[in-house]
Amino acid sequence: MKKIFNFALYDFANSAFTTIIITFIFATYFAKQIAPNPVMGQSYWGWTIGITGFLVAIIGPIVGSFADRKNRIVFFVRCFSLLCILFTALLWFAKPSQSYLLYTLIIVGIANLFYELSLIFYNSLLKDITKNENLGKSSGFGFALGYVGGIIILLISIKLFIDTDNLPFGLTKEESENIRAITLLVSIWFLIFSIPFLFFVIKKDKSKKNYSVKSDNLKKLLWHKKITVLGKFLIARMLYADGLNAIIVMGGIFAVGVFNLEIKDLLKLSIIMNVTAFIGAFIGGFINDRYGSKNVIIFSLIGLILSSIAILFTFKSSTFFYLAAINGLFIGPIQSASRVVITSLLKKNNQGKGFGLFATSGKLTSFLGPLLVSTVTFLTSSQRVGFSAAIILLLLGLIILLNIKKIN
Repeated sequence: MKKIFNFALYDFANSAFTTIIITFIFATYFAKQIAPNPVMGQSYWGWTIGITGFLVAIIGPIVGSFADRKNRIVFFVRCFSLLCILFTALLWFAKPSQSYLLYTLIIVGIANLFYELSLIFYNSLLKDITKNENLGKSSGFGFALGYVGGIIILLISIKLFIDTDNLPFGLTKEESENIRAITLLVSIWFLIFSIPFLFFVIKKDKSKKNYSVKSDNLKKLLWHKKITVLGKFLIARMLYADGLNAIIVMGGIFAVGVFNLEIKDLLKLSIIMNVTAFIGAFIGGFINDRYGSKNVIIFSLIGLILSSIAILFTFKSSTFFYLAAINGLFIGPIQSASRVVITSLLKKNNQGKGFGLFATSGKLTSFLGPLLVSTVTFLTSSQRVGFSAAIILLLLGLIILLNIKKIN
């Protein structure tokens, strides 16, 4: 149980990076105070994250294959985690001036690249810290604790550095020292809570087992006379992950445009959805081990599709909050069960390259969902109609998943 807890603690640790740096506080700071204007800031930020995602999609399977062949998974997860922490700390120097625009984008891009690469090897170690019959509970607990970490670090950041006139450590709000200091908090948080996993749960790579992996093994994972079960699942996952990404990325804009929510309302919505996602991931893990990952994903996708359709026909903000909370309840199990499917389909000596492909399926077309939503919105002049594009992607992924017979 201690191994599983420390494994989940890494999710608790790294959620600070995505919650604070990529999604909320630092991203907003960049758009408003470093970029020329918020519109250009959003564009620059989106392009940077998109480029790093594309690089992960290309590099992931290659680095994963190398790690499997040389038995260096532990080395890579430690190395990429520490590099992400280091470059996150360097964002302290990103002062509120356009002269720091390029510096900020480069540092954020590198930090995000290392973060995404670290996840490949973190996910691939799930099979090493728990028994096959407990994969669902262990994966679900990890995601659940990650959502809790995101909520706590967000509340601490707001309380200590934003919503106060008494800043700690002699900081002032001149040159946005309070916001920049949050990047140091994220680095320290990430480092402290990842230590139990990085240095006490996973041991140094053993050189006695040097796997012989042929160069065509990546291809064989996806195609062996015909498309493999893994290949089919990755296509299904690519589609529903694109739909999920569109809901997450475009959801805030949809909420503001359709229901006129303010920033404080968005933060409240984020906390509510993180709480329900925690509940969904935690409970979903137990259901996963009993009824199978495929059934959990199918049930969750159906729930997400129905609640999203209901949102399209909702006109009260209070009802929207309830339905968004239900959305969160289904998002957690989808992410957790998808990780379990990949773990189950792969042999132990293929975990690195397999999760490299998993990262590729999540990143290669991650632009598709937001692009479709934006395009349909532009063509129809309706945010509600545009948002329906995300639901279509979820539905396509569900249809393909229903036709895959050999997944439990």
